[in-house]
Amino acid sequence: MEGPFKGHAPTGELIEVFGMAIFEQDEHSKIVKVEFFYDRGELLGGLLKAVSDGSLDATPSNCPVLRSTG
Repeated sequence: MEGPFKGHAPTGELIEVFGMAIFEQDEHSKIVKVEFFYDRGELLGGLLKAVSDGSLDATPSNCPVLRSTG
């Protein structure tokens, strides 16, 4: 994702988020399902570090993770 996020300018800094993933495999060891678990607050805290420009995206996100970020 590039550009502003919820009115916050990009910083160009990397965000490090710790979590875990569970991979489900079929009988041929092909990955058929992946679930990621992480602290959403830690991720969003990194995205919102920059100073806000006062504007907000008026269109709500369809992403289930970002939908509740207001």
